[in-house]
Amino acid sequence: MLRGLSALELGRLRVSVGYGTHKRGRPLSPVEVAEFVDRARQAGNTLADCARQIRIDESGLGRFLRLLELPEDIRHLVDWGGGVDVLGFSKAVELVRIADLADLRSVANAALEHGLNSKETRQVVQLLERSDRGVEEVVREVLGMRLVIERRHVFIGTISDQSLVTALGEKSQREKDALLEAAMHRLELTGATGRLGTKRFTLVGDESFGSSMKKVGKERLERLLCSKIELELDDAADG
Repeated sequence: MLRGLSALELGRLRVSVGYGTHKRGRPLSPVEVAEFVDRARQAGNTLADCARQIRIDESGLGRFLRLLELPEDIRHLVDWGGGVDVLGFSKAVELVRIADLADLRSVANAALEHGLNSKETRQVVQLLERSDRGVEEVVREVLGMRLVIERRHVFIGTISDQSLVTALGEKSQREKDALLEAAMHRLELTGATGRLGTKRFTLVGDESFGSSMKKVGKERLERLLCSKIELELDDAADG
């Protein structure tokens, strides 16, 4: 037992911080864990006593206790998970390192607004510690390091008509690409660019390209595009 805590409270502590507890649900928030441990210490228990009874190492308990250094108006935001409306435990521990309370609150707000993960929050805190820049500036820098994930649609077609292959073989790359662009325009394919070879062509585009490709019919696209390229060649020859 721990002085200052009931058997029920000790049990709730153990369930909240023990191995695998995330699978069953935790009855206490990280800050509540810290408050229970702090109460036990105030009752005369050492940190080692608490760690032994709660079945967690002292360094782990120390991380919880650091949460009590957060201002009251931030503590209620701390939770175990990474929901959009909370500060995860690891992020909250990083915030404690910020000495200036105004900066701490600003970083907490930025973490919620931009969905900063633990690594990004740590980077913001480190930049604040190592420079005289403001929160907005360092947050912009960290956000600028994010990988932008952008979905692209790719279509690769084959040119099987030998006469077309021969005609394209006489064109420069710029001319071939111009033919492809004109052919795409004829088919009303939008949001894409492409490269035309003598035997193959490749189209790469965004979501609007995906939509227009679906409208044309992906299974028909290769044949239709080749026919439009032939039309462009004929028009050029007639001109």
